[in-house]
Amino acid sequence: MNQIEVEVNQNIGPMSLEEYQLNCIRETIAYAKENAPFYCDLLANAPELNTLADLQKLPFTTHNDLRNSPYKLLCVSLTGVARIFSHFTTGTLGEPKKIFFSESDVDRIVRSMAAIIANVIKGTGMEIPDTKIGIYLPNQGLPLSMAEMIARGARKIGADSYIGGCKDTTENQINEIIANRPQVIMGSAFRIWRITQVGRETHDLRKQGVQALFITSEYLSSTMRARLEKAWGATVYHHYGMTEPGFAIAIECESHNGFHYNESDLYFEVIDPETGEPVADGEEGELVFTSLHREAMPLIRYRTGDIASITRKPCPCGSELSRIGTMPKKIGLIYQLDTDEDIYSSLFDEALYELDDLVDYRLWLCRKNGLDHLHCRAEIIGADQFFSNRMIDQLKQIPAIANAIDSGQMNIPTVEITPRESLRRGGKGMKRKIVDIRDENEAEEIG
Repeated sequence: MNQIEVEVNQNIGPMSLEEYQLNCIRETIAYAKENAPFYCDLLANAPELNTLADLQKLPFTTHNDLRNSPYKLLCVSLTGVARIFSHFTTGTLGEPKKIFFSESDVDRIVRSMAAIIANVIKGTGMEIPDTKIGIYLPNQGLPLSMAEMIARGARKIGADSYIGGCKDTTENQINEIIANRPQVIMGSAFRIWRITQVGRETHDLRKQGVQALFITSEYLSSTMRARLEKAWGATVYHHYGMTEPGFAIAIECESHNGFHYNESDLYFEVIDPETGEPVADGEEGELVFTSLHREAMPLIRYRTGDIASITRKPCPCGSELSRIGTMPKKIGLIYQLDTDEDIYSSLFDEALYELDDLVDYRLWLCRKNGLDHLHCRAEIIGADQFFSNRMIDQLKQIPAIANAIDSGQMNIPTVEITPRESLRRGGKGMKRKIVDIRDENEAEEIG
């Protein structure tokens, strides 16, 4: 039994999971209506919930509500807030969303992260007291930074950890890993990939003692996973998290067949993003969650903007909990070509990371000679003079791109090789792999 399932069973006790969730949702709604002006208004005429399906009768909470009315969503005074996270939705401008957590909320995040870390350690066959975790995630906002909450989770189960320097050069990060010899390295996909690509030029990473790579925050292509595992001789575990529900959402088990999440802490629905109606089990749609135990800022039917599926079929690991089927993709980061076909980052990740010397890339979607035009900046290891041509060939293998070129509605893509470290992620602008500037002036040069 995986550690998340153990925690769910401990929380629900003798109740059925559905009965427990329904009770928690009723309590959350009553608490939010009593303490948060936003929900007092939004749910003034909310019907009584007799079943979990009745939740569909309630209105949604959205990103804009967290941007425009964050303090009206608060259920505690500001003195009861332990941490405020200001968070820009990737690809948007304007005011950031504000998400509030109390000390009780932070404790729950730490417990959730402890269960997720234990799942990774035990799934890899390691012993918890013998495990050191290198955490390469943001450490701003001490003492309750994201990295520090994860370190607390590690300490809670008796594991050792250190917080790496996210702003250090890649070479310094590699030297830090070699000096500390962690058994688990945790970080975002783009950061761990960069460390791996640069590190394997000068080091045999398989000799560093790393047994698990704990990848969070972003999509991880099948090729990237295979190459990371080969480079380190370690097992990759992929984690799905986001700020609004409290970071620690779901993790792969040793079967790597979807993402297990704590159903006693979050209730998920999957809806058609256009109609808001529920989709059938196993079908893709927008993830919507209701928090079951949040104190400072409970969220009811919050639209995440993430597209994924939820499966309720038993997992090969033996767990009967629901799980998220695939790493979600962002609605706001899906772009439509003139052919009416959609493109998004994971399409390009799958194609471009087939190139084993690619470190990172950015794409600009613009207009050139009246047509869609794709310009790519790439950072690579080595000095292959034919890399640009190889990358163009890979771009042309993506069906949506190939169809647009063949129909005469897109130019042949162009590729520019950039200096080392020039595409390191940082700030909300650099998080976007695709930048759509077609509404601006026709571009002969990309800024």
